[in-house]
Amino acid sequence: MIITRYYYCIKTYPMKGRHKAMNIIFCGGSGEVGASCILLQLDGKNILLDSGIRMNAPDALPDFRIIQENGGVDAIFISHGHMDHIGSLPVISREFPQAPIYMTHATKDITRVLLYDSLKIMNSRESEIPVYAEEHVEKMLDRIICYSFQYTFTPFDDCDIKVDFYMAGHIAGASAIYIQGREGSVFYSGDFSVTPQQTLGGISIPSLRPDVMITEATYGDKLHANRRLEEERLVDIVRQVVERGGKILIPAFAVGRAQEIILILRKAINKRQLPKIPIYIDGMVKDICRIYKLNPNYLKSTLAKKIWKDKEIFYNDYIQPVTDNEMRRKIVENDEGCCIISSSGMLTGGPSLFYAENIIKNEKNYIAITGYQDEESPGRHLLDLLEQPTEAERLLPLGDRKLPVLCELGKYNLSAHADKGEILGLISKLAPKKLFFIHGNQDVLFNLGLELQSKIYGKIYIPKNGEQYEIYFDNPRKQLKKLTLSSLDKGSWPGEEDFKELREYLHSFNKTSGYTTEELLYLWSGRQDFDETLVQQCMNMLKDSIYFQPDKYRPFLFHPVAEEEIIKDEEKIMEVNEMLSFAEKFFPEEAGLYKKGARFEQKIALLHFHFPAVALKKFANLIREFEQKTGWKAETNTQHNQVAVEALLFKMLGEENHLIQKIAFHPLDNIVKVTLAKKPSRTEELEKEFVEITGIPIVLDYPGRSQTGARTNNSLEIHVDLQGKEPMEQNEAFNLIQQTFSFAPHSLYKKSLKSDEQGKYIELSFISPMVAEKYISWLRDLSKETGWRIKINPIPNQKEIIQAAIMLLNRHDIVLKKNPSILQTEKKARVKLTQLPDSQIWESIQNKFNEMTGFHLEYIL
Repeated sequence: MIITRYYYCIKTYPMKGRHKAMNIIFCGGSGEVGASCILLQLDGKNILLDSGIRMNAPDALPDFRIIQENGGVDAIFISHGHMDHIGSLPVISREFPQAPIYMTHATKDITRVLLYDSLKIMNSRESEIPVYAEEHVEKMLDRIICYSFQYTFTPFDDCDIKVDFYMAGHIAGASAIYIQGREGSVFYSGDFSVTPQQTLGGISIPSLRPDVMITEATYGDKLHANRRLEEERLVDIVRQVVERGGKILIPAFAVGRAQEIILILRKAINKRQLPKIPIYIDGMVKDICRIYKLNPNYLKSTLAKKIWKDKEIFYNDYIQPVTDNEMRRKIVENDEGCCIISSSGMLTGGPSLFYAENIIKNEKNYIAITGYQDEESPGRHLLDLLEQPTEAERLLPLGDRKLPVLCELGKYNLSAHADKGEILGLISKLAPKKLFFIHGNQDVLFNLGLELQSKIYGKIYIPKNGEQYEIYFDNPRKQLKKLTLSSLDKGSWPGEEDFKELREYLHSFNKTSGYTTEELLYLWSGRQDFDETLVQQCMNMLKDSIYFQPDKYRPFLFHPVAEEEIIKDEEKIMEVNEMLSFAEKFFPEEAGLYKKGARFEQKIALLHFHFPAVALKKFANLIREFEQKTGWKAETNTQHNQVAVEALLFKMLGEENHLIQKIAFHPLDNIVKVTLAKKPSRTEELEKEFVEITGIPIVLDYPGRSQTGARTNNSLEIHVDLQGKEPMEQNEAFNLIQQTFSFAPHSLYKKSLKSDEQGKYIELSFISPMVAEKYISWLRDLSKETGWRIKINPIPNQKEIIQAAIMLLNRHDIVLKKNPSILQTEKKARVKLTQLPDSQIWESIQNKFNEMTGFHLEYIL
């Protein structure tokens, strides 16, 4: 049986009694792995499915000319965040800026990291002309609209096309895309995996009825080895190499594969199948680990629950990120046996190439290949060496060099793609009328189609890049409709206090199945104009609510909790007014509790003390006892009570309080400056006593006393004489700044163009302004070189500071009770621990935290 392959010209001939044809144009990714890009013309709309690049190829981009000739793009849908599916997004979005881009939240975060890294690589190659600039990436990111899995949305106001994202496995946020229109329905698999992985489950789709199925078949000629056995093989070789004093390098794709390997080895150590060996994480892998932790709803529920409890899922005391070039050098030069997990996975760049050049020199060492390798990549050359006779000379070509390979080599199948049997299983489940195989070797796709054609009812097509297919359906398949509820039409967005009513509404219809966050927002408000920030806020409230709970296997869904479970929870918790009255009587007067409140839905008691820094230390045991007796979590204020400060000063000065001329509060530096008419009788004693009572430093200023006083302006400008200097072009200046800081121990998070009374300037954002001050000399040089005034953003990056604290604490297995809090004015982060930490370990954590953030770290119990 041969496969039916059709090529249709663009011109169409309407046929009486038939629906207008949908048109599918393959712009890239057909008969190859790379540059995935498909233009779907459906119901008068041009829909683009993915927009990738070919890695390390001269013709990197899809054929965008076809898209221009067919009327451009109305909307773009992205399956997942790998460069062969997103790499050309800035180019196509630049050409068609009116087209919104749809993807999941996790995919957007991954896309941001990959494209900025790609931009850095392009700008570092002098012989290469970048295909897009930073401004194109920024504008493209602004056009992205995010939706969760299993939420049906309508991307167009003027037609009834419906779209769903379904969990595809593969990597976090990866989607299979289902599009329904009048002319038919299309299922696009993207890249998918059926086998559950360490980080996420396999593909999860309901009973769909597509007319057309477009599916990847990367491994359409192979059956994967047993996943568990492959993981055990990898663990065994890591143990063997390290025990003999060697180093094992595992080059891994930064997105997905590296996180899998980290969890495989961490799990083996926890089960004592592997000793606690040093494991180093390097390259973009570190950034993607951070992104995974920011998107727990797209991971396995076991990992999501750990993240929600502020537990570290990747790093610990023996699994550590590599921080700088000096650390890399020490890893390869010392005699310590270790494991290194680093990108890039094909050894085409990144730190993995540096490690490989050193590791291949020693017979004790080992390189484990765990993923797909392009034909001309160094990783592919290593795989080819496995096929050579053992007596043959083994050489690794790297540019103009050929390096001898003395270390051992091995291949391990940890694929995140479906194999032949799994591809056939999905096809059998969906039973499409028309089936297209893409994303694989052309011969593999053809042979798979040839084998399958006699076994299914539908027709199979093996398209080539540039081919166009017009498809008519007299009777498009009828779709199974979701059972939907009408909205409560409240008009406003739900708050924590509204989840009880929403839960009761769902239970009144006996609807206890899982709901996406977007569905719950709609069911409450009747509105669909929510953005990703609102969705994230609602998701965070839902996970903490007693009225909803995340799905056991798909944490992006939330179930209304059964009545009996709510009653059990409520019986353990004191009624709110009773709790507030109890707090009034429970804390002694010297604690300085002057205000009380509550966040009812979260069962958080808000306790305001005159001097919270002292109260948290002195009355820590009482606060903990209060939580136990009431069932409420205590949250305290971070700022002191200014009225209480003034009253205390007048009391402490006694008969000399008439000397007070002015009391100034400087929250940024967390000091109180008191201007006096003359020197009081007991200056030093008063200053010391005030700090002991309040925890706040005080500066007494009077005639004849020499002191600098408090700094009142937190903005930091790099002062350089730029008179007569012509400013560099903005993007060129931004790229130079980014390139300069790409080798710095601290990250540069943002570059912005701003203006003040003196004109335009560049503002740079670091994790904190204190960290920025470490690079004053760099910044002066950059200001001179670019001709731009440079200022430092005075606002610290609280999210990254919190993540730094969590990472350091989990690395030492120190358990947090709740998320760290930031005391910005005190330049401190505070954590609540379950037990007293070892003093030496704590001092080490404090020093490292201060080095990373510029903040001081303190704890309470």
